[in-house]
Amino acid sequence: MKKRYIIYACLLAMLGVWATVPPVLPVIQLPGEVVIKLRDTPLEFLGGITNTFIATVITYVIITLLVLFLRSQMVGPHEAPKGKFYNFFEMIIEMAYGFVENAAGKWTPQFFPFFMTFILLIIVANWLELVPGVDSVGIWEHWPHFKAITAEYAAEDALEAGQTPMEVLNAVPLPADVRAQIKEEAHIDEDMERFADDDDIEHFLHLIEEKVYYDVDRRNEKDVRRTLFFRDVKDEETGYSTGPWLLRSPVEVNEESGEEVKPPDADWTIVPFIRVSATDLNFTFALAIISVVMTQYYGFKALGLGYLSKFFTYNADGIAKNPLGLMDTLVGLIEFVSEIAKILSFAFRLFGNIFAGQVLLFVIGFLAPVALVAVYGLEFFVGAIQAMVFAMLSLTFMSGATVSHHHDDDEHH
Repeated sequence: MKKRYIIYACLLAMLGVWATVPPVLPVIQLPGEVVIKLRDTPLEFLGGITNTFIATVITYVIITLLVLFLRSQMVGPHEAPKGKFYNFFEMIIEMAYGFVENAAGKWTPQFFPFFMTFILLIIVANWLELVPGVDSVGIWEHWPHFKAITAEYAAEDALEAGQTPMEVLNAVPLPADVRAQIKEEAHIDEDMERFADDDDIEHFLHLIEEKVYYDVDRRNEKDVRRTLFFRDVKDEETGYSTGPWLLRSPVEVNEESGEEVKPPDADWTIVPFIRVSATDLNFTFALAIISVVMTQYYGFKALGLGYLSKFFTYNADGIAKNPLGLMDTLVGLIEFVSEIAKILSFAFRLFGNIFAGQVLLFVIGFLAPVALVAVYGLEFFVGAIQAMVFAMLSLTFMSGATVSHHHDDDEHH
């Protein structure tokens, strides 16, 4: 069978699956979702294990297995290579080392491990997004209940951290009138810094959970829970027909009263077991901090305390003779601020591109699954390009940090 017929068959299969089992959009939110709760366990201080952390662990496992496999394929200088897979990676490593050598010179042995680690870690983490099941297979979660429990846990943690009841209450994502109602029912005084006993705390947390639940339930934010079977069952309590789920929307019309009501299985969402690491700012910030901190380390290692002259320069005699010399001081301070800002630019560049790609895959998969073929190709290249951009910028900054600010003047003298 020719390859094009196989592709046609796959496209038809995608259309068939989409027509019979339309996907439910997962939660689209910035922080990773906790899928393994550690509350009331010895590891409670960790809060819980998020799906982005699981993806990061999987990434490390893949890289470790890859390194062990390649190491087992290593041969001596006078032996023939063992296979194309090993030869391919050997070619990639040699090209990367030559690139770093041209940019860093004698610092290549120190910079190359960071350069290659950034590339491997980020590219594997990003391409994990293209594996079927990632971001799409998880547990059904009733959205109002999920938000209510999350708000309750956050309030409890804030109280344990020493915040006052009013500070905790003002941080709850509820309308002002609902917060005022909780304040009244929980008998919270403006100047009250703590509760009288544990029963007051339990009542306060219960009110938060209850009000958040009904607030989210009222707004009807999420999808209807889908199943693999058609149903046409008349609900006795609400008095309307659920109808075939393909034709049903989250808001139904009561056949008797004509009022809009929600079906009993509305407001459900999927919390995926695995979510791409770079869609969590914790992951991208960690990489950014490592890159910037190591840049400063190599700057001090190469130039000693003279590295600070790159940021802090002040020559009173020179400025007195030429007031424009004050510009050097201002430029140095701007350079110092930009050095810190690199953490933000590194983190948000990687996070923004991968998070946007994740949302794009969700939306295209929901609207037109056939177009996912093109989007997959796009995200494949975006994942690789973002890894290269991060690694190359880190290499550029590390190399620049080892060069003296007065290098040209020293050569002249």
